[in-house]
Amino acid sequence: MKLDIARQPLVPAFLTLFVLAVTTMCCAGGHLQPAGSGGVPGEVPLAGELLRQFQAACPVWARIAAGFMILFTGMCIGRIAIRYNLYTIGTCLPIPLYAIAACGISIGENYLTGFAASMLLALAAKNYCRAFCNGYGFDAIFRASLYLGLLPVVYAPGTPLLLILPLAVLIFRRTFREAVVALTGLLLPIAAACYVSWGAGGDFTGPLVALGESMTAGLPLRIFTELPFPALMMLGAFALLDLTALLFFLTDLYATGTKPRFVLFFNIGILVLVWALLFSPAATPEIFTLIAVPSALLIPVFFVRIHRNIALPVYMLLLAATFATILLQ
Repeated sequence: MKLDIARQPLVPAFLTLFVLAVTTMCCAGGHLQPAGSGGVPGEVPLAGELLRQFQAACPVWARIAAGFMILFTGMCIGRIAIRYNLYTIGTCLPIPLYAIAACGISIGENYLTGFAASMLLALAAKNYCRAFCNGYGFDAIFRASLYLGLLPVVYAPGTPLLLILPLAVLIFRRTFREAVVALTGLLLPIAAACYVSWGAGGDFTGPLVALGESMTAGLPLRIFTELPFPALMMLGAFALLDLTALLFFLTDLYATGTKPRFVLFFNIGILVLVWALLFSPAATPEIFTLIAVPSALLIPVFFVRIHRNIALPVYMLLLAATFATILLQ
C-alpha cells in the first residue's frame, strides 16, 4: 500500500510534532541577558519582557515550557482542521506542518516569547472559528479577542494582528453586540497592564508607550538581511507553498462546504497580515512562529490537491530540511 501523506493519521502526525519539538528545544540557543527596563522608577515590564527574563534565569524550564507550547499549539491547529473538515478528507497533516514551519525557519533567541505568541494566535483563531455559529457566540468571541489582546503584550511587533478582530467580525458576520463584547476582550489585557503600571507608581500610559516604541524600533526589511541563507531558503519555500495552496483554493472555491470555506478565508486573512509583519521595522525571527499558524492550516490544501507521488517527496524534503536547519542554527 502506498503512503498517502495527505491523509496522515494522528499518531505519526503527533510523533513528528513531538520529535521536532524535542529536537528544537535541545538545539535552542544559550543563555540570554535580560534587557533592562531603563531604570524608570515604578516601571512594570510587559509580559514579553517577563518571559525573556524567565528564559534567561531558568533556561531549562524555559525550554520545557516552550516544548509544551509547541505541542499544544500543533494539536490546537490540528483540531481546527479536523473539526471543520477543511480539506474534504480526514487528515492530521496540519499538526506536523506547524512544527515544520515554526521550527524550520528560525526560532530566534527569545524562543519562549515566540512560541507563547504563536500559541495565543492559535487559540484566538480557534475561538473565532467557534464564534462562526447560528445565534450568538459571545463566549467564543470574547475569549478569542482576549487571547488576541494578550498577543501584543507578549510580542509587541505583533500588535498589527489586532486587525484580526474586524476581519473575524466581517467574515463570520457577527452582530454589533458581539463586536462590542469582542472589543472589550481585546482591550482588557492592555488596560490591565496600564492599571498595574499605574498601581506600581509608574505612568498609566507606560505600557502603551512601550508598545509604540517596540513597534517602531529597528529598520525596515532588517530581518531579511540578518537571516542566514538556509533560513531564507526555508522562508522562500513556505512563501511558495502558501501561494500555491492559495491558488489551488481559489481555483476550486466550492470544493468544500460553506463553513470550511469561510474558515479558510479567515485563515488566509490572518496569513496576509502575518506575512505583512515581515516588512515591519520591529520584525524579529520570533515572527516565524506566527507565520506557522495560518500556513499550517492552508498548506494542506496543496498536499490534498496534488498527486501522492509528488506530495510525499515534497513533504519528506521539507521535513529533512527542517531537521537540518534546526541542527545547524
